[in-house]
Amino acid sequence: MWILIADWALRLALVARVILRTCPVPISLAWILAILLMPVPFVGAALYLLVGESRLATHRAFKHGSVSRTMEQLTHPLLQSRADDRDLKEDFFNHIARLATAVGGLPPLRGNHLELIGDASAVLDRLISDIDNAKHHCHCLYYIWMPTNRGVAVAQALIRAAQRGVQCRVLVDSVGSRPLLMSDLVDRMLEAGVKVTAALPVNPLRILIARLDLRNHRKISIIDGTIAYCGSQNLTDETFRNKHRKKIGPWIDATVRIQGPAAQALQSIFLSDWTFDSDEQLPDLTTFFPRITEPTGGSIVQVVPSGPGPQPDAIHQAMLTMIFAAREEIIMTTPYFVPDEAAKNALINAALRGVEVTVIVPDRLDARVVAAASRAHYQELLDAGVRIFEHTDGLLHAKTASIDRKLAFVSSANFDMRSFWLNFEATLFIYDDEFASLLRFMQMGYLAESQPVHPRAWCKRPWPHRFIENVAQLLGPLL
Repeated sequence: MWILIADWALRLALVARVILRTCPVPISLAWILAILLMPVPFVGAALYLLVGESRLATHRAFKHGSVSRTMEQLTHPLLQSRADDRDLKEDFFNHIARLATAVGGLPPLRGNHLELIGDASAVLDRLISDIDNAKHHCHCLYYIWMPTNRGVAVAQALIRAAQRGVQCRVLVDSVGSRPLLMSDLVDRMLEAGVKVTAALPVNPLRILIARLDLRNHRKISIIDGTIAYCGSQNLTDETFRNKHRKKIGPWIDATVRIQGPAAQALQSIFLSDWTFDSDEQLPDLTTFFPRITEPTGGSIVQVVPSGPGPQPDAIHQAMLTMIFAAREEIIMTTPYFVPDEAAKNALINAALRGVEVTVIVPDRLDARVVAAASRAHYQELLDAGVRIFEHTDGLLHAKTASIDRKLAFVSSANFDMRSFWLNFEATLFIYDDEFASLLRFMQMGYLAESQPVHPRAWCKRPWPHRFIENVAQLLGPLL
């Protein structure tokens, strides 16, 4: 009897807390239902206390704010000298860039020479070559780094670099890269002088003070402060398999290799994360921002970091602005497509006003619940005229968008609520017609390997399928 009274007292107290928080209504309702309807005492409450709030530990949140302010003070004058809103001649670009600067803190930067790489082996070959030619430092930040195959080859390149006196730092997510952190490859890297740190470590004490599933989902490398990589590819090759879904693959990603000032915008993100999670004291950060010869030509690139902190919805806001800016065409690829109502309605709005909206997703995912939640949104989008294609030739993991053949978007962020609010992500907005056309050409290749979802056939699916997908959709805010 007393257990039931305590259980319901805790449930009601947490429901009151959910109501008092300023969360989107679907998320609040999902948690209220999970707390009140959970049949086992205390389980719903425990689940909410573990993952219900996007909070860092208090001391880490304070440190994060302090590091972010320090980095902004250092990098703002440097990057501002490369920024020039007058380069963004079209209103199409201007209001996107202003919004992205407001929410992400980094301006658009001119003079970048870009290479779009859609082949996993080619990305790793270029990265290893750049590491082998590094003179001052190599910084790598990845959600997943597997201690097998080409992941070993990159680690060996860092070992060689460290042995010749190059500063090498590796920051990997403590959950996504657990196999690496548990392997002897880390020991070999440390012995050679490579500094390795786990981001957002998980331990029993942290359960009491912070949300455990906040992850660093970024995939970036910076070489000597002048070359950088950013996109969706982890430190794995295309043969990477989820241990539970071995038939899914190969993984297909998109990565941008950058030479120019935008590399230093990514550098500021890495150093913020490194200082946040590492105990290393870096006395002179300016050494990581070498002077770059005044560039001629090239692309305008804006780096938008996002994640729990002062602007937790940075990528969400920037994505919405990008969609509303479209006038002719949106082509989007994402492996995890579980939009919130605002994002879904933005796509519907675009389609209804005559924009040709195409969404390309994998036909099979390594996460079945997410796949079901994704399909629950199809009918509404199809009815509005959004074209949905399911890619059948591997797991399409690229997170990209091309807008009107003018704007290119390449990111580590999925089109889902986890990426919008919970993960630390890195996104490139590239204001360049030529590069946007190159990205669109790559997307057309994905489209050729995809099958359309036909609206009439979709609405005739058996009711058990619709029921399962709609149940999964209810969990969307919690996934």
